[in-house]
Amino acid sequence: MREQPIGEAVEDDEWVPDGVMWPPETEIDVSEVHQSLVKAMAGSRGVRFFKTHLIDVPTDCCLGGVQMAIDEVAGEACGIYLTVDIAGFDPETRDPILVDEATRPFRFSCTEDVEQAIATFSENLRMAGVIR
Repeated sequence: MREQPIGEAVEDDEWVPDGVMWPPETEIDVSEVHQSLVKAMAGSRGVRFFKTHLIDVPTDCCLGGVQMAIDEVAGEACGIYLTVDIAGFDPETRDPILVDEATRPFRFSCTEDVEQAIATFSENLRMAGVIR
């Protein structure tokens, strides 16, 4: 059995990066898109819609969903952040009453790919205090 030299890399389970990550985005049909995002993109041509969800890196918890519209012709992107909150409890069953919530659509200039648009949108969510 060989001893590990001092300078050799070892796993460090204590290092936890800040921020959010997301799995690869999925292109979706307009019928799956939140109505507020559809309205925000009304009149645009050649818009493609995508979805993914944000994951808090330190806790590995899902924070909520993201829907992104990309208008490559205009060089713009527009995104919304979707969450589910507990509005109360059913008085008879005590089951939670869940409601879907969405941020207002956030439109911004974007000449990059979808991943960069999601990164820009996430950073704006962080600066607005919507996510940590």
